[in-house]
Amino acid sequence: MKTTTRLLLALFVATPMLAAEWIGWTIPTRSSTRVNYRGNDNYCAGSGRLVLAVRMDGDVVEDLRFFDPVCEPGFDGLAIEMRTMTPEASIDWLVAHLGTADDEKELVTAIALHEDDKVVPTLIPLARNNPERDVRRQAIFWLGQKAGAKAAAELRRAVDEDPDDEVRQHAVFAISQLPQDRSVPMLIELIKTHKSRKVRERAMFWLAQTDDPRALDLIESILTR
Repeated sequence: MKTTTRLLLALFVATPMLAAEWIGWTIPTRSSTRVNYRGNDNYCAGSGRLVLAVRMDGDVVEDLRFFDPVCEPGFDGLAIEMRTMTPEASIDWLVAHLGTADDEKELVTAIALHEDDKVVPTLIPLARNNPERDVRRQAIFWLGQKAGAKAAAELRRAVDEDPDDEVRQHAVFAISQLPQDRSVPMLIELIKTHKSRKVRERAMFWLAQTDDPRALDLIESILTR
C-alpha cells in the first residue's frame, strides 16, 4: 500500500491544463471523510487525502469527482493528468471557476472538504453574497459542519437576513448539525424569538430530534400554556 501511495505522489507534477481532459491534484482532508468510490453504498474513509479530479471544456468545469488514493488507486479507470497545487491555491481555483461550472454545488463541496484554515473564510462570503441560491445553501450546509464560532454566527445571520425563505430554513437545519452545546441554545432562541413562523417550525422540528432535556422542557412549556 505504501508503495502505491509513493507512486501516486510521484505523478503530481505541474503541467498545463488542457481542454476536455481530466486533471487532478491532492487535497488534505479530515481522516473521517468518507468517499463513495464505486457508487451505491461503497464508502472509503481514513487516508486523510483526496484526489480532486475535474474535466474541463475550455475554462468550464464539466465534471468533478473525488477519489481516495488508498482505497481507489486506479481512479475508476480514468486517465488523470496530475498536477501540484497547494490547498490555498486549490481553494482559489475552485472559487474562480464557480461562475462557469455546470454544477456549482460540487465545487462548494470540494472547497469544504479541504482541511485548511482558509475554508471557513471562503465559505462565509459564498453563503452571504453569492447570487445563486444553490451555492448559498451548499455553503450554509458546510458551514454547519464546522463547529467554530464564526460558522455559527454566519448561520444565524443567514436565518435572519437571507432573502430566500428556503435558504433560511436550510440554515436552521445547518444550525442543528452543530454540536449540541451550540445548536440547542440557538434553536431554542429561534423558536422563542424569530419573526418567521416557518423558521420557528423548522427550529422546533430539529430541536425535537436532539433528545436534549432542554428540548423536552421547551416543548412541554408550549403545550401546557
